[in-house]
Amino acid sequence: MMPRLRAIFLLGFWFTGIAVIVPFMILLTLITKNENCIYKPVRFFVKLGLALVGVRVAVAGMENLTPGQPYIFTPNHQSMIEVPLFVTYLGRNPAYLAKKEVFKYPIFGFGISLMGVVPVDRSNTQSAIGSAQLATEKLRAGKSYIVYPEGTRSADGRLLPFKKGAFVMAIDAGVPIVPVTIRGASGIMPKGEIRIIPSTVYITIHPPISTEGYSKENVTELVEIVREKVASAL
Repeated sequence: MMPRLRAIFLLGFWFTGIAVIVPFMILLTLITKNENCIYKPVRFFVKLGLALVGVRVAVAGMENLTPGQPYIFTPNHQSMIEVPLFVTYLGRNPAYLAKKEVFKYPIFGFGISLMGVVPVDRSNTQSAIGSAQLATEKLRAGKSYIVYPEGTRSADGRLLPFKKGAFVMAIDAGVPIVPVTIRGASGIMPKGEIRIIPSTVYITIHPPISTEGYSKENVTELVEIVREKVASAL
């Protein structure tokens, strides 16, 4: 019972807290043109919520990242709890490619669009390609993105095969790829379950891997190098 209550509390705390202030965050962002007006309050609520339910986060490898350099981060995917963690603990303002359904809530959808989040229609291949192209343009303009190369959460924590989409985006944009390994998230909030078990999530940020010299013809080699690096810290 307690694990489920913790999860309900955490999700309710996050959504309620952010919902109350999101109109002000959006207004300030539009006035100042500074996306930190959204990211800083979100990070505050994420960290406070985690502390209240006994979830700790340990990050290693921040020194591998160059300030101001856009990257594609390619973490393994164990739990939904990771999504706010990566927005909070990567030391920059990254965005996601997200299911188009999350944009149906007007204020929330507008808010995440200001963060650079790109909607994806997974049922429409051409639309999905267009979304990837839009994210690639934003990468070239300096926005970092988090893309789960497994495409879905692992049910048992084991690393699934990697898809090529994130790697093609990085090659097209000419930005490095940063392998990221996350451990412990599936034990805190397992796939398909609404419960929180207090523990520590470990995030390992590996050194960036240059995409120079890679193309769609040899992208498989790059995929394997990144996958091996992610697996090395599991």
